[in-house]
Amino acid sequence: MRSTYFDRWWCPDGAPYDESDARTPMFLFPPSDLRDATVSARTGDDRLAEIQAIFDGHFTERLRTALTPDVAAAIEAKPLGPHDDRCARVVRAFANAPIAGKLVILSLGPNGPWGIGEIAIGVPGNLILLPETFDTHEDAARQIFIRRKDAFMTSLSDPTSKA
Repeated sequence: MRSTYFDRWWCPDGAPYDESDARTPMFLFPPSDLRDATVSARTGDDRLAEIQAIFDGHFTERLRTALTPDVAAAIEAKPLGPHDDRCARVVRAFANAPIAGKLVILSLGPNGPWGIGEIAIGVPGNLILLPETFDTHEDAARQIFIRRKDAFMTSLSDPTSKA
């Protein structure tokens, strides 16, 4: 006599479960449903990527809101600081950018001139020296802020570009 409890169970090899078999039932649905379903396992990495995307969206929105024309003008006027809280938040956000692609100030001689380099992992020295030179450290810092601001604003209008 066959139990109705096992009528819905199927074995891994696709055959229906029979009480006389020594096989263990594993699925509550027929194998045809299993073949038709496009089930993919979700990993921890998938969840981390999802959380990172949410965090990046919130971070970008906060930075977009904080980077007003008044704040940008104040930072450009005094790129080395000291900054009020609103400006410090923007400077800190730009300073915490990933290492690859970050712009740095280089001293090209004693007490100047100053240059800008871009960190590029994989190139000789991991640094690309940009051709511009500046008379003061402050001018170089101002130029870096302007470039970071422009890259951020471009990333807002073109989401496929990297800030």
